[in-house]
Amino acid sequence: MATKSILKNIDIKEKALGRSLVSALENAKDKDSKEVILSKACREVHGEDIKKILGVK
Repeated sequence: MATKSILKNIDIKEKALGRSLVSALENAKDKDSKEVILSKACREVHGEDIKKILGVK
């Protein structure tokens, strides 16, 4: 996952939106996460492999 999307700053200018965000975060902190089991094989793909998959020459 790209760290840029995680570390991005956001400006909340409306009080109601700020309250909604805080409420959602507080609600989420007490919930358990689900364990993810991959049903298909996966592998890490880099540069040239991506070009091969997309058919780029």
